[in-house]
Amino acid sequence: MDDAGEIHALGGSLRREASSARSGDAAVFFSRSSSRDEDDEEALRWAALEKLPTYDRARTAVLAMPEGELREVNVQRLGPQERHALLQRLAWVGDDHARFLSKFKDRVDRVGIELPTIEVRYENLNVEAEAYVGSRGLPTILNTYANVLEGLANTLHITPNRKQKISILHNVSGIIKPHRMTLLLGPPGAGKTTLLLALAGNVPSGLKVSGQITYNGHTMDEFEPRRSAAYVSQHDLHMGELTVRETVNFSAKCQGIGHRYDLLMELSRREKEENIKPDPEVDIYLKAAATGEQKAEVVTNHILKVLGLDICADTIVGNNMLRGISGGQKKRVTTAEMIVTPGRALFMDEISTGLDSSTTYNIVDSIRQTIHIVGGTAVIALLQPAPETYELFDDIILLSDGQVVYNGPREHVLEFFESVGFKCPERKGNSSSVQPVVSVERTVFYRERAAHMYSPLPYALGQVAIELPYILVQSLIYGVLVYAMIGFEWTAAKFFWYLFFMYFTLSYYTFYGMMSVGLTPSYSVASVVSTAFYAIWNLFSGFIIPRTRIPIWWRWYYWVCPVAWTLYGLVTSQFGDVTDTFDNGVRISDFVESYFGYHRDFLWVVAVMVVSFAVLFAFLFGLSIKIFNFQKR
Repeated sequence: MDDAGEIHALGGSLRREASSARSGDAAVFFSRSSSRDEDDEEALRWAALEKLPTYDRARTAVLAMPEGELREVNVQRLGPQERHALLQRLAWVGDDHARFLSKFKDRVDRVGIELPTIEVRYENLNVEAEAYVGSRGLPTILNTYANVLEGLANTLHITPNRKQKISILHNVSGIIKPHRMTLLLGPPGAGKTTLLLALAGNVPSGLKVSGQITYNGHTMDEFEPRRSAAYVSQHDLHMGELTVRETVNFSAKCQGIGHRYDLLMELSRREKEENIKPDPEVDIYLKAAATGEQKAEVVTNHILKVLGLDICADTIVGNNMLRGISGGQKKRVTTAEMIVTPGRALFMDEISTGLDSSTTYNIVDSIRQTIHIVGGTAVIALLQPAPETYELFDDIILLSDGQVVYNGPREHVLEFFESVGFKCPERKGNSSSVQPVVSVERTVFYRERAAHMYSPLPYALGQVAIELPYILVQSLIYGVLVYAMIGFEWTAAKFFWYLFFMYFTLSYYTFYGMMSVGLTPSYSVASVVSTAFYAIWNLFSGFIIPRTRIPIWWRWYYWVCPVAWTLYGLVTSQFGDVTDTFDNGVRISDFVESYFGYHRDFLWVVAVMVVSFAVLFAFLFGLSIKIFNFQKR
């Protein structure tokens, strides 16, 4: 009986194992069958795409929907669901920049397409500027007007040109090759920015350029360099109200898709002729970026991912008056605005300012991948890069005083300097070791010695004194025009009193603004504080609400309001002695006294008070810059 039970149990166990094995085999079979069905479906859709004309084929792609469905879509006419699925499908492009570039390069190589490259040559390049030197070069009001008048006289050939020529770049020559990263080094003032502007074709009109710059043998008057090159400025100037995504997207829309459409059409034509199936992920990206209705958004998302700006893409950029992204992120937005363009040559000026060494390394490495894989051209100026960032570059250009000290491979830079007697010190990077050789030693450091040479009070006195003649000119011009337009009585005494009150009113307004800046940590705070007090001054000046009608508990503020004393003086000096009467028989002088509470015999006291306010605000300005220092850490 026991043997029979064991045999029965063993048989049941075998049946269960057999059943389990059959169900497992069935699952594997149906899984493989489902996978083959999906592959077959995708193959059928690609076969259908290959039969389309090249024009239609360049606009149609196979898109995987979130639920797993494969759908043929026209990238120029996407619905909301398809648009969302497209952006999700292309998220990997920014996450794995190198893999995308490799896949893209493999695709163009398979059909024998050579991507366009740019070789930049500059020979005997000279850049000069004309400027006033010495005291004439100081940015004062008198110098400004004198420069304008002298410039007009020079144009009419009445007087000779007194500007002196200053050489910024002198006989600079070199070659910037594609597929290579070039690092531009040099101390401040060496001419790095001017060289980059000249190579990008963005030299300011006030500079005189001689020599020759060619792109693939063509001079810049044969084509528009801005379509082929992009200059990344070191100044971060943006619309503060726009978000990061909107800023980069606007740049992408304005600068267009460049050669991407022509490249896509040629790719599609050759792949159809050779019966080559492209990589689906690369295919849908190229089609969306070249022909899709969201081509700017596709490229924007890619660049934001590469530069690490996706985390703040929907944050406003901000400015001095509007809080936004950080300074390092703003620097990356400046870079993103230009590399989103289809230009094949990049000239980048101080892109590492405000960035930590790790972020700088990642950005330069992403640019290096693009340059090396797809054959771009890049010149990047950095002030003092970290050793690991320095190693990413292929060539080095070292400038000093507008002249090239070294131009060649990075590997040979130490050998060159050792040959001229300068050996790299131990525990020091290559880039930091060669820069002191070409930097000019400064013997006077004005900023460091300013505190020892001048005390705050004489400085404040000078600031106040220099404003007085400008206020006088403003008062005379404004006073004569307004006095005549209003129709005041033209007597010497009344005209003098009018100019007197206008002069000292403008004076205390000016000194109050200076005092506000001295008492607050920033200009924006001073602007807010000043505006608030200006509104209160106007309210209690005695014009909107006369002094006789101001509540008694607020009347004290009337007497400390400087605008109230100005209004007192202007009204009293012009109408305090007028004996003409209104239609009801009341004399004007009596109305001024009864309605406003102004007395003619109080005019001299009013004059002293107006002058006192100007002196008080000027003194508080000097005292504030002596006591407060908002730059201390």
